[in-house]
Amino acid sequence: MITKGHRENLSGTNLLVIGGTLILVALAALTVFFPVPLTAFLIVATLCLFIVAAYSLWQRNQETTFRHRLHTLLNHTNEAIQITDREGDTLVLNPVFKEWSGYDESDLAGMSPFAFVESDRPLWQSAVERLSKGEELETDLRVRRKDGSRVLARLHFTPILNAMGKFVECIVSYSDVSERWELSRKLEESQEKYCNIVESTLDGLVVVQDGRLVFVNQSAVKIFGYDSAEEMQTVNFTQTVAPASRPFVKEVELQKSTLGDIFSNYEMKGLTKQGKIIDLESNARLVSWNGGPAVLASFRDVTDRKMLEHEQALWLWEQETLCSIDRKLASIVDLQQILATVAKNAKALTRADFAAIVMVERTRSSLVWWTVRGNREAVQEEPIKMSREELERLTKKGPVVLDKHHREGFESYREAFDREGIVSAALFPLQVEGELRGHLLVGFRSEHELTGRNMRLLLSLAEKSSIAVANTELYDNLVQRERELKLLSGARVEAQEEERRRIAREIHDSLGQLLTAIKFNIEVLEDSVSSGSARQERLQDVKRLLDTAMAEAREISYNLMPSVLEDFGLVPALQLLCEQFEKRNGLRLTFHAHGVHERLDPIMEVGLYRIVQEALTNIAKHAQATEASVQFVRDTQGIRLTVEDSGKGFETVQPRLVERRGMGLVSMRERAASFKGSFTIDSTPGSGTVVVVEIPIPNGLAK
Repeated sequence: MITKGHRENLSGTNLLVIGGTLILVALAALTVFFPVPLTAFLIVATLCLFIVAAYSLWQRNQETTFRHRLHTLLNHTNEAIQITDREGDTLVLNPVFKEWSGYDESDLAGMSPFAFVESDRPLWQSAVERLSKGEELETDLRVRRKDGSRVLARLHFTPILNAMGKFVECIVSYSDVSERWELSRKLEESQEKYCNIVESTLDGLVVVQDGRLVFVNQSAVKIFGYDSAEEMQTVNFTQTVAPASRPFVKEVELQKSTLGDIFSNYEMKGLTKQGKIIDLESNARLVSWNGGPAVLASFRDVTDRKMLEHEQALWLWEQETLCSIDRKLASIVDLQQILATVAKNAKALTRADFAAIVMVERTRSSLVWWTVRGNREAVQEEPIKMSREELERLTKKGPVVLDKHHREGFESYREAFDREGIVSAALFPLQVEGELRGHLLVGFRSEHELTGRNMRLLLSLAEKSSIAVANTELYDNLVQRERELKLLSGARVEAQEEERRRIAREIHDSLGQLLTAIKFNIEVLEDSVSSGSARQERLQDVKRLLDTAMAEAREISYNLMPSVLEDFGLVPALQLLCEQFEKRNGLRLTFHAHGVHERLDPIMEVGLYRIVQEALTNIAKHAQATEASVQFVRDTQGIRLTVEDSGKGFETVQPRLVERRGMGLVSMRERAASFKGSFTIDSTPGSGTVVVVEIPIPNGLAK
């Protein structure tokens, strides 16, 4: 494989041989003019010919070696190589070029130089200018292969110069850089995406190395209040951390050793350029930066979120406090305890130094410090007199905000304010049905302005205090009414019993004597009538009717007020009542008494007797029972009276249902309640009924 340049070298060798021959001819001609020994001439001529022949042989060996090396290089290199002449026509293509491009020498013979390379202008014309100067050229262009595909290749042009330094040939090597270019393009895209992400993220990103900020993104600049990334990078990292969080940061720097997470989702305090402390949620990793360890940290400004969380927690606490007060309003009737709770929570909710409930007594034109929280000295317990003008002023006004310069018209509070060092205060009226009953007062020992939220909370607490005052008054009225009702009920029962005694005495004394006199007169008439006559039989019928009437009168008199109850006590009276009930109604009735060794109060004995009497009457009317029992037990706890039957029973009786079933049950309940006892009925359909009366009896109730 001999290129054009090689041929020019071979021509130079032939010229050398011809030149040597001419030298020998010139030497022979000289011998004609200058006689020289033939032997010397032959020696010199032989020597010249030998030198020329040796040089020619050496030159041929060099060329052979060069050709062998060139052939080996072209056939074994990994690069595609093309050798052209100075006009750009292809001389040699190595196998790699043929395989890579699909072209051979015959394919390129009819083409313009480098027609398969896509370029803005003819490639060879732009390259030959530099190659002629002996300069190399390298460029990246797209190559169209024989199959039509296009690849990006790096073309390296190397000029070949002859012995005269003239450009004769060119070696062009082709390197496929498509994959490298694609990787480079992807790397650039990745870097661009990374930069876009880093710069567009809302989280502040910083890289800290040796305590210095070596990288910050725009979000970090914005979070920490700097004007630019360059300005922020001039400060030490600790200058962006609030003093409270600096010990933690220093501890983290001491503990970092290997790449990885240092801390995650850690909440810390940051410090802006303007000196403002902000809440940050941070993450940190130990990374490699410029060949050295560094900390990559991300920061998210959660100041607004923390503020909202604080507001939410505060709102929940306030609502729970108000609900707690509502629960106490519903379950507690102690006004002192409720108002003390209100004052305590008013102080806590508003961060006040002083809180109090002051009640106004309009009848005496005075105010009383009812409950106080946060006081340094004891408050005045005696009522404080108010002028009528001040009372009217307090009545007409709504919430009043006071400071040390505006206290005119509130002289009753001035002494307490001065004593406690109150600078700012607010009064919220407690009103019931439009009438002023007092004030909820909060005070501060320094200048303080209540927020809208605090005003709403205190108004709500004042309303709840007003409700507590109204509920207490209603409860007191109800208790008084119940007390009066109990007194009236007891008086009514006592009047009933007294009326029963009067009627029993009148039946026994008047009606009984009258019936006895009638019977005596009839017996006198009977003696004057002949025996066996119709008149005598009629008189005997009248006598029998009178006996029945007298018996009924005695029984009515006994039922109205049993004499045995007054003479012998409750147990004998109940024993006799059970015996008479058993005979009269034809059922088995048992009576048991235990622990009764002394008589009870007469009023209680009558009440218990009436309860048993009413219970037995209900059994006779409704139970359809065959058996019944009465138990009367007294122990150290009190009295337990039980009336039980085996009748048909009824549905469980609720208190209001008891009232609808008749006055008998109501009467029994009232009698038990008049002795501070309990009255219960336990009944199941088909299983009978149990009436239980339990009365606690102090020792003083015994007769």
